Amino acid sequence: MEITKMPDESCRNCGGCLKKCTICAECRAPVAFVCIQCGTRTNEQIHSLCFMGEIPQIESTIPAFKRQVLAA
Repeated sequence: MEITKMPDESCRNCGGCLKKCTICAECRAPVAFVCIQCGTRTNEQIHSLCFMGEIPQIESTIPAFKRQVLAA
């Protein structure tokens, strides 16, 4: 079964029209909307791929005792 995301077309609180409120810093697509009638704001939709410049390493090959950090 495929899960699809519902688009934010109308306010879930009052049914009013939504206006762009916040945009993604990378792709400039809207990530949050606000209702122009009741002022309710939608949840922010994070664009995780926009912020993954490089794939992070899961585990380092350096043994744990060599990775100690000295604090002064």
